[in-house]
Amino acid sequence: MAEMMTTERLLKADVSMEESKQIERVLRRNNISYFEKWNLHGGLLKFMNNSKSSKCDIYIHVDSYDKAKAVLGE
Repeated sequence: MAEMMTTERLLKADVSMEESKQIERVLRRNNISYFEKWNLHGGLLKFMNNSKSSKCDIYIHVDSYDKAKAVLGE
């Protein structure tokens, strides 16, 4: 079986909307690109209403992973 190379790594899993805004602010301030994958619970309508139960996973490019961890203090 061939191994697939991925260019992104999971930085944080199951992050709330408030947490994601804080992390986003820090990453943008330090010029670190990221990708959020939202796990919608209850459908899109609930997400559009800023539901507290919506969670996301934050992914970082492999080259920036160590810098992102250092900036976030992990």
